Amino acid sequence: MSEIKIIDMKPETGEFKKEIIEGLKKNPKEINPKFFYDEKGSMLFEKITETKEYYPTRTERKILEDNIGEICTYFKEGSALFEYGSGGSKKTQIILNHCKQIKAYVPMDISISALQYSSHNIAAMYPSLNVVPMCVDYTKPFKIPFLDLEGNIIAIFLGSSIGNFEPETTSRFLQTCTEMLGPEDGVLVGVDLKKDKQVLEKAYNDSESITAEFNLNLIDRINREFRLNLDKSDFKHVAFYNEKKGRIEMHIEAGRDIILDLDGNKILLKKGERIHTENSYKYDIDEFTSLAVKNHLKVRKIWKDNNNYFALFLIGI
Repeated sequence: MSEIKIIDMKPETGEFKKEIIEGLKKNPKEINPKFFYDEKGSMLFEKITETKEYYPTRTERKILEDNIGEICTYFKEGSALFEYGSGGSKKTQIILNHCKQIKAYVPMDISISALQYSSHNIAAMYPSLNVVPMCVDYTKPFKIPFLDLEGNIIAIFLGSSIGNFEPETTSRFLQTCTEMLGPEDGVLVGVDLKKDKQVLEKAYNDSESITAEFNLNLIDRINREFRLNLDKSDFKHVAFYNEKKGRIEMHIEAGRDIILDLDGNKILLKKGERIHTENSYKYDIDEFTSLAVKNHLKVRKIWKDNNNYFALFLIGI
């Protein structure tokens, strides 16, 4: 196995601090969910996907397993598999195990530690595969690496991660994706579908409180980056389904008045005030199809589970 070289386009730590200060000066206060995924955050998210309440991962995996033969027909000989938000790459292995036409794999993630772990594992499991990991904030335009390909490109964005984007950001993201696609290329997107409110809220308030730990890990990261000593017991995890906006919202709520000193920027958090840390939009089939068409994309195929909890959309130009 040759040495894996990560193409590191990751924002500097200073960008984290800058965006945290800007977000906490807003009203209401917010933190971009991309900052969940430091080493501990990435590990905690993997644990979330294994909880009994968190259905998206196991449901999406079963859809892949049940339909992998048909999915593989969309890869040409000598193709490349691009993956947006590659944390553990477990579901990716289903594709790589069955779609033997794939010759290159390009995982993209903001967490360099997650990339190091997953890309080395993938390279060890598939020695003939050209693994080209990129540490990048893929919500912004970036250059893709040169690949000497005979086949097509299929990009995957699994885990319903696209739901973390605001609808206008989703549109920009889809437009950015298609800039690298040709007529035979495509993007396979995992979409969490609208369903019973109780099922949704349990998925983000698991009985083991792992999601709460994941959310509050942001306090640990702020402590580390800004050299503070905030007490996590002064904050609590809040998650609920906003039916009007069709999204799960996650917040961190202050249990008392707290003054944050962020590199000389003093920010007051009042008791009961919330920091908005994540949205997870849910779509029905027609809504997401309309979003794709609005951005000049064609829906080539939709795969769903029997409960209509989750769907995989294959879209192209």
